[in-house]
Amino acid sequence: GIYYYEHRQKENLAEAKMRFLINATHDIRSPLTLIFGPLKKLKARAATLSDSGARTEMEHYMDIIDNNAQRLLLLVNQILDERRIDKDQLVLHCQETDLVQFVERVCSVFRYHAEQRDISFTFEHDNPEVRVWIDHTNFDKVLSNLLSNAFKYTFDGGSIRFVLSRDEEHACLRLIDSGIGFKDENTDRLFERFYQGKNTRGSISAGSGIGLNLSRSIVKLHGGTIRAYNRTDGQRGATIEVMLPLGNKHLKPESIMTTPEPTDSEQPIQLVAPTPQNAEKQRRQPSKNYRILVVDDEEDIARYIASELGTWYYFDIAGNGKEALRKLFAESYDLVISDIIMPEMDGITLLKQIKSVPQLSDIPVILLTSKSEVEHRLAGIRHGADSYISKPFNMDELHVQIDNLIDNVRRLRGKFTGALAQEDKVEKIEARGNDDALMSRIIKVINANLNDSNFNVERLTEEVGISRAQLHRKMKEITGVPTGDFIRNLRLQQAERLLREGKINVTQVAYTVGFNNQSHFSTVFRKYYGMTPSEYAAEHAETPTENTD
Repeated sequence: GIYYYEHRQKENLAEAKMRFLINATHDIRSPLTLIFGPLKKLKARAATLSDSGARTEMEHYMDIIDNNAQRLLLLVNQILDERRIDKDQLVLHCQETDLVQFVERVCSVFRYHAEQRDISFTFEHDNPEVRVWIDHTNFDKVLSNLLSNAFKYTFDGGSIRFVLSRDEEHACLRLIDSGIGFKDENTDRLFERFYQGKNTRGSISAGSGIGLNLSRSIVKLHGGTIRAYNRTDGQRGATIEVMLPLGNKHLKPESIMTTPEPTDSEQPIQLVAPTPQNAEKQRRQPSKNYRILVVDDEEDIARYIASELGTWYYFDIAGNGKEALRKLFAESYDLVISDIIMPEMDGITLLKQIKSVPQLSDIPVILLTSKSEVEHRLAGIRHGADSYISKPFNMDELHVQIDNLIDNVRRLRGKFTGALAQEDKVEKIEARGNDDALMSRIIKVINANLNDSNFNVERLTEEVGISRAQLHRKMKEITGVPTGDFIRNLRLQQAERLLREGKINVTQVAYTVGFNNQSHFSTVFRKYYGMTPSEYAAEHAETPTENTD
C-alpha cells in the first residue's frame, strides 16, 4: 500500500539522481582532459629549467595541481563505480599488500592540504608491516573518501589521526578527527546513498551522499566492515573504523591476483592511463598524408588533439555527427575520432552511418567519451567501433591507437576496394579465387538489373546459380552485410553518383535505380547518407538541377 508506494518513489528519485550525475560526468571529464594534458607538458618543461630552485618550486605547485585534479577525477569516477556496483559489474583484482606503505602513499596526497590549514595530520601504526589482500585502485578510493570527509568537517588548526592496528584475524583502520562529530543521529544512515548528515544540512561543504555509500560497498566486497561513531575519549569529533579480514579465503577466486605489489620506489596509484612504454618509438614518422576527422561539440578538446598531434597527421574538425558525415562524403579520411554525446547527431548514430555505408565502412572509428560504463562500451563495439578511449585520456595512448588503426586499415583495405564501384568496372575485377569469382558474378548481375524495381534476392540467386541460403552465407562472409542490403546499397550508390552529376532530378534518379516509391527512396537514402536526396544534390551536384523529395 502506502509503504510500497513511498518505497517506489524513493527508488525512482534515487535513480533519477544517478542518471543526472552520470550525465554530469560528461561535462566534468572534458575539462579534466584539458588539465592533465597541458600539465604533463608543463612538468616536462619544468624539468629542463637550469635554475634548480625555480624548478623545484614550479614542480611543487604542479604536483599540487596534479594531485587535486586526480582527486577530482576520483570523485567523478565514484558515480560510475556506484552504477557498476548496482549492476554487479565491479570486479575486484586483489593482491597481497603492505597496508602500512599503502596508507602512507594515500596520506601523502593530503599532507600539503593539512599544512595549508594548520591541521595536525598523522599516521600511526605499531607494526612495521601489515599485509592484507586489497584491490589497489578501489581501496584507494575508500581511503581518499574517508580522508576527504575528515578534512571537510575538521576546523582549521584541528587534528586528524589515521591509526592502523591488527589482531590475529583482522586489520583495523581508524580515522579519528576533531571535527563536528555526529551528535545524536543514527550513524548507520551515513552510508546510505544520497544521505547527508544532520550537521551538514545547509552547509556549503555538504557532499552529494555518494562517497560513503561507495566506500561501504567496496569494503563489503573486500569482506570487511565499516562503521562510524563519535570519539570515545571525551573529545569532540568523529571516528570511522574499517575492519579487513586477513588472508584471502573470503575473496572470490576471480578476485585474487598473483601479481607482485609495487615497491617503495614506485609512484602512487595513477588514475589516468599511463603513457605506453616506448611510446615515442611506436610513433610513425610525421606525415601529413594521413587525414583524421575529430568530431566533438567541445571545440577546445578537438583543437587540443589537433595541436598535440598535428605534427604527425592532418586534422579536420566537425562539431557534431551531421557535420562530420558531410565532410566524410566530401573528403577522404583515414580515421575518425568522435565524442558520443553531441547535438543534432550523436557519436553512436554517426558510427552506425559510417559502418553501414560501403565507401565509408573501412574508416576506423575511435569513440572518445566520458561514458565509460560497460553498456556504453558495448553499444560502441556492437555498432563497429574500432577503439574506445575514456576522457580524460592520455595523449600518448591516443597517438599509439591512431597509429595502430591506420596501419591495420592500410593493410586490410582494398581486397574489394573497387568491387562496389558503379562505373561499369566490374569486368576489370581480377578473379583470384572462388570468392573473387563469385563476387564478380554477383556484382555484374546486380549492375545489369539496377533499374529493374522487381529485381530482388530470388532473381539474383537464379541468375548467379546458387541457393538463397548459400548466397546469403557467402555474402555475409565476404561483405559483412545481408544480400538484400547489398543490392539496396548498390542502388543507393548509383543514385548518389547520379545526384552528383546533376543531369536529372531526384524523382528520375529514384526510378533509374529501381525505386518506384519516391518517399521510400528518400527515406532509405537519408538513412544511408545522413541527408535527403535533395539536400545531397544541393551540396554535391556538379550541375544545378531541379530536385524534389
